[in-house]
Amino acid sequence: MENRLWKDEYYLRASDFDKYNNIKLSAILDLFQDAAGRHALTLGVGFDDMLKRSYLWVLVKIKLQIISQPKSYQKVTVKTWPLAPQKLYYRREYSIENQSGEKLIVGSSEWVVIDSEKRKFVSNPNLYPFTDNFYPEINFEERLAKVPDFKADATPYTVTPGFCELDANDHVNNTKYANYVLDAISPEKDFQIDLFQIDFKKEVMQGSKLEIYTQKEDEVILSKGLNQDGETMFACYIKCK
Repeated sequence: MENRLWKDEYYLRASDFDKYNNIKLSAILDLFQDAAGRHALTLGVGFDDMLKRSYLWVLVKIKLQIISQPKSYQKVTVKTWPLAPQKLYYRREYSIENQSGEKLIVGSSEWVVIDSEKRKFVSNPNLYPFTDNFYPEINFEERLAKVPDFKADATPYTVTPGFCELDANDHVNNTKYANYVLDAISPEKDFQIDLFQIDFKKEVMQGSKLEIYTQKEDEVILSKGLNQDGETMFACYIKCK
């Protein structure tokens, strides 16, 4: 199990929290991304290693649950581990814990691998340097369900992604979409997130205008981002406490 699980300690910064002192979704996703990226490097499946094999990781969806709110400047342990591949899909789990080992936030992500030149799905169950004895813990037992659609008939919040939101793949980094959604919602002080999921449909490039639509029913908020042609670029589900 030695290299099946990655863990490291991080200090949360003041900038990781919103004006109500709740941790930002983008900060959580950034911690997940950093830990997963560093673990991938040690496993030989980081960005450059994959590109040498003409492969690219593509994040399909990510889900998280905020069990307990962390605090600014708090020292936390971030853990991440891949599950055994399932056909075309690769699932990776996450946990953010306090120094007593209590879980504050848990998450799961679903990935596919594509050919970097042909842009087609690749099925490669032997991608990792091990084929069995994967770290067994699963945060959400069920397969991550698709975020439901809704009719976009309200006035949208519009955003145009800029240079600082791009990553090495030259599209908007996955951690940025949550900011668009929360900016569109503009939460009140008592807004507390229990569950969050985002499904990534298509790449969003620099300068491409997005219209963000939201729909709220009881404790559930649905959101989606449409491009100028009306195509859904991402879909989001939020369940409030």
